[in-house]
Amino acid sequence: MRRAVAVVIATLLSVHAAATQGPPVTQAQQRPVFRGGTHFVRVDAYPLQDGKIVEGLEAKDFEVFEDGKPQAIESFDFVKFDTFTPDAERRDPANQQEGFDLATDPRNRVFVIYVDMAFSQSAGAFKSTVSLNQIAEPLAGFLDRILTPTDLYAFLTSRNSVKDLVLQRKTTVTREQISDMWRSAHIDKDDADPLYQCGCGPKIQGAACDAIIDELKARYRADMTYTNLDELVSQLGTIRQERKSVILVTDLLPRWGPNPKILELRGPALPPIGVANGRPTIGTRQTGAGDESYCATEFQRLALLDLEPRFRELLREARKRNVSFYPITPGGLQAPVGLPGIRAAQRATDDFRSLADETDGIAVVNTNDLTTGIKRIADDLAAYYVLGYYTTNTKFDGGIRNIKVKLKAGGKDIRARRQYVAPTEAEIAALAAPKPAAASAARDPRAVFLGEPTILLNGQATRSLVCTRTDRVRIEFPKLSPLDGRVARLLDARGQPLAVPVNVADDEPRARLILTLSLAPLTRGSYSIELTATASGLSDRRLVPMQVQ
Repeated sequence: MRRAVAVVIATLLSVHAAATQGPPVTQAQQRPVFRGGTHFVRVDAYPLQDGKIVEGLEAKDFEVFEDGKPQAIESFDFVKFDTFTPDAERRDPANQQEGFDLATDPRNRVFVIYVDMAFSQSAGAFKSTVSLNQIAEPLAGFLDRILTPTDLYAFLTSRNSVKDLVLQRKTTVTREQISDMWRSAHIDKDDADPLYQCGCGPKIQGAACDAIIDELKARYRADMTYTNLDELVSQLGTIRQERKSVILVTDLLPRWGPNPKILELRGPALPPIGVANGRPTIGTRQTGAGDESYCATEFQRLALLDLEPRFRELLREARKRNVSFYPITPGGLQAPVGLPGIRAAQRATDDFRSLADETDGIAVVNTNDLTTGIKRIADDLAAYYVLGYYTTNTKFDGGIRNIKVKLKAGGKDIRARRQYVAPTEAEIAALAAPKPAAASAARDPRAVFLGEPTILLNGQATRSLVCTRTDRVRIEFPKLSPLDGRVARLLDARGQPLAVPVNVADDEPRARLILTLSLAPLTRGSYSIELTATASGLSDRRLVPMQVQ
């Protein structure tokens, strides 16, 4: 199939080479006219030849299908990243929210480096022969090779939570974190360590108990890894439609099933009997490490933990959220001892390849040449096409829609976004609802739930929004009272809602609503950003005019 695709691509290349002029590589070829009551979908596509993106294609060369039905391409862009920029010439977002705002622009690449501290040192029945030190230099080289002024990336380990996700552009701090990974893996606190304070019951003592606790710790860490990856995929999916890439550094992504034998070996645990405040007690109210109720609960939970459905769900969510995984095994080539070790190593390799194939990433496995493997990832992220269409499926039920992109010459599938989550009827109705007549005149004096907005353009305060498609818009409304609901939408010059999402986030500590949107899909013209807040059956509606040049 790959040879067939290569032939098709070569044919297209010859056709375009004969053309006297090609389209600018980063300029939009066509912009859609937005319509109310429908849904606009953006699809990133990656026609490849010899591992590199094919340039010079046009919208007419592509076909897009949603659930098997052809869709009309309304917008088309080719985005290319081919120049590394020194760290001093890049500017970090001011805060976490600004990084998320910047990520809404499809011309900014977004990727996360995630290092699993626990399973980058050992992998089940076989041990890694290469420590985290060996991956540090290739990861730093990846940042050196790929970063441009518009790239946004984050660095996380399994010791972090997704709340720590901060998209950045400079690499100084990340380089220090990468070089510190080995020390952090061996010295910093491990949340699974309290299990060592648990006993295994009167039947199991000494080395046998230590082996059981080690297995429980491994299960605890695997559970944390899946939780982190699930939350990461969900968070990235809310940022934007286009591809988000996760460089996953680990030697193992476990798929262990339940092991009830652990509970059989431990046997039933009797609650401790004691005295509190002069009265006899059975059990304890404590839930800390070493406490019997804590230990019994964790033994039960971890022994019956089933990671197989967690793996399958991670694949489904990644496809749905357009998140691609690029697994890298820092252990390199393995030399497992015995048949169990060989089988464990093969299963781990197969799992990583499945994770990459199912999410359109690349797996760097079974190699000690990590630098070359990471270069393949950098080349894969070097460019892409962005195709936009209005879905013809107007049954807005919040279901999963499947996408396929083909090249017309030969009709072969190419790598592209695979799925998206359809909006619900309520979401479409909120966007398509007509503007209330004489809203300002009919305003109830009691409906004052929002303060005067602070308007930020590219991080700077402004009184009016006169923008270009590359600008970043952020509007902060103070919340003067608790709200029952809030809806934000973009209106055209006639006051009609457009199918361009306006993101609304609650900043609870500052009692503010934060509005952001991507201007990339807009044409020149006049618009308004509308925010309607409701409470106690009343509505407070505010408009912020905007001009796009």
